[in-house]
Amino acid sequence: MNVAELQEQASRKGFSHSFIVDDDGVRCDGEGKIYQASDLKIIHSEMVGEGTDPGDDATLYMIEARDGAKGTMIIPSSFHTDQNKADLIDHLRNNAKEPK
Repeated sequence: MNVAELQEQASRKGFSHSFIVDDDGVRCDGEGKIYQASDLKIIHSEMVGEGTDPGDDATLYMIEARDGAKGTMIIPSSFHTDQNKADLIDHLRNNAKEPK
């Protein structure tokens, strides 16, 4: 399965938005509402290996915002990953492990 197929599956499950990390937080669909990490929760993630080139590997995260907005974020699995994205995913993973 490739990233496009994962995105299609996620969209069919209602994860139709794209979450993008920027300087102010996580923006919905590039120009939409801005969320803070505390407003977001990882629902599911799936890694994709596109072949022999490790630069093609990525993880698709299905994320739900506190207000019910559902979207995806794609993070490359290479050492070229944006540090802000890596920090956000680490934060969301750590919060998911904490007892409520």
